[in-house]
Amino acid sequence: MRIAIAQMNTRAGDFAATIDAMGLYGERAAAAGADLLVYPAPALMGPNPMGLSEQEGYVFDVTEALGKLAERLCVPALVPFMMGLGANPGVDVAYVRDGTVLPVVLASWLGALGSAVPDGDSARAKSADAPAQLPFGRPACISVGGVDVGLALTFDDLDAFASGDVSADIVCHIPVDGFDTDDVATCLAPSVSDGCFTQDASDANSWLVAAGAVGGYEDSVYAGGSFVMAPWGELAAVAPSFVEDLLVCDIDVMGEGPLADPVDAPSFDRERMLWDACSLALRDQVDKRGLAGVTLAVDGGLGAAALASLAVDAVGPLRVSALVCAEGDALKDARELVRALRIRDVDELSVRDLARAADLVGGDVDAEALGRGLVRARLFAQAASEGRLALSAADKTELAVGVSGEPVATAGAFAPFGDVYRSDVARLARRRNMVSSVIPAGSLARIRVPEGLGLEEVATSDELRVGELDAMLLMHVERGLGLAGLSAGKLGVEGARRLLARIKGNEAVRRSGPRYPIVSACSFAELASPVTDAWVDHERDLADDPRADEIADVLRELAAEASSAEESPLEDALDPERVSEVMGYLKDLSDGRRLRSEASGEGEGNDGASGGDGLWPSGMFSDN
Repeated sequence: MRIAIAQMNTRAGDFAATIDAMGLYGERAAAAGADLLVYPAPALMGPNPMGLSEQEGYVFDVTEALGKLAERLCVPALVPFMMGLGANPGVDVAYVRDGTVLPVVLASWLGALGSAVPDGDSARAKSADAPAQLPFGRPACISVGGVDVGLALTFDDLDAFASGDVSADIVCHIPVDGFDTDDVATCLAPSVSDGCFTQDASDANSWLVAAGAVGGYEDSVYAGGSFVMAPWGELAAVAPSFVEDLLVCDIDVMGEGPLADPVDAPSFDRERMLWDACSLALRDQVDKRGLAGVTLAVDGGLGAAALASLAVDAVGPLRVSALVCAEGDALKDARELVRALRIRDVDELSVRDLARAADLVGGDVDAEALGRGLVRARLFAQAASEGRLALSAADKTELAVGVSGEPVATAGAFAPFGDVYRSDVARLARRRNMVSSVIPAGSLARIRVPEGLGLEEVATSDELRVGELDAMLLMHVERGLGLAGLSAGKLGVEGARRLLARIKGNEAVRRSGPRYPIVSACSFAELASPVTDAWVDHERDLADDPRADEIADVLRELAAEASSAEESPLEDALDPERVSEVMGYLKDLSDGRRLRSEASGEGEGNDGASGGDGLWPSGMFSDN
């Protein structure tokens, strides 16, 4: 079988242009002799049309677009699309052939695939489409040209094929989720060099076809990197990252390897991938919204310098408008930066004039805060008059603990680094300077440390202080640690309490803050908490609680009973009354430290995690 992957970037909702682009890929695939063309998940509708999926007119247009695509394609194709199943919309994959459209997943769930697949006019087409029927909720399969093709939209689907629950000659992995810098597998081909996917293909004993998208869709970014992998782990074909491409590859499902001409996996470079993802997200924000360019403030600091460099890489210097507002050495560095980046549309706002304006309208208002507001107003006015996108230098650290001093736009702006910690922004800036030295040394050293958190005493340099703060933020945001876990850090109990209070107090500000691409395992948008909620984490003393040992003993006993039940499912091995008793006690063990050490047989390490190999080596519950 010859399979083709359309690694493409589209503008969700622009169905006329999208169908035209998808049709062109279909023509190229047909010319290359492809037997099956696979489109990436967000190509037709984006990763999530949100409320649009509830509108009758939108659903009608999607249906009409699929029909037009079916009429145009002259090669069988798999086209993912969003479908509504009551209150739980999900992703289905349309099998398009000979002008007909079959929703494979839905048909599989309904057990109607055998009768739903249309017959072609040729003997080959008639014998090619005898799909397998699968129970509700399991990955769907369809037979194309006598080859069983499975659909894996999530990593759980991949696991189903790897575990043998479902079998197929070829597994098409069409990821719905975008790039995540904390999950190397989301960049597809480069992750193979890091050991990803080879075990999946081997365990499934199937060819693995990964079809990745390229582009920014709302707050998701897709990195491309499509590939075709043989069951024994060799790569047969690889598409580049962050570039549109048509990948065509021959697959011999009866072959046993090795491949005659295997392809080396591209290396995984986290900083380069992260920079390219933020750059692509910014470029698509401008281009897909039909804007003329971007406008941003340059103050001589590290954050603004990294943002200006990213903006020039994304849309080019002629589409960047810079507002310089600084004084002293910072002003010198800001001027040097815009010259090095060849930004021509540059205006300067005198700090002295800004201070006078603040005095005139400020009264008793904090002059520094008012000055930032005036710069924001200037940026937004300029962006509106010129049809540009106002950019914010806000990073994940700033969104966590508040404004750090940069004169950046907030609400209504776009912050490419809004899901990137400040210490990572510093590393990205230095990495960018390795390509060309555009960021002055003074700006690289001008990394701002949030005040009022006690960071001055934890390290000897500003960068180390920010690194310590970001490490604690990561443990809280991505790892779920609360006060108990964070107290083990250099800030201690009081410092951890101040940090959590600052994060909670900044919740309302984040709600009205800039939009940003999500490139981590957990953004602040996903960690949102009620603004008016009064709960705060606090210390708990469980050392003398007599029930802690009892709970740990019961849990160990239940686990032993569950593991010894060879034929009974887990729920049958647990006594409901005893489980209810344990759950009643768990309210007193919400930080999990005692339970973790008892269940695993090991004490906690310095990072707050247990070090054993017990049933729950990382704890049965998160620390908050």
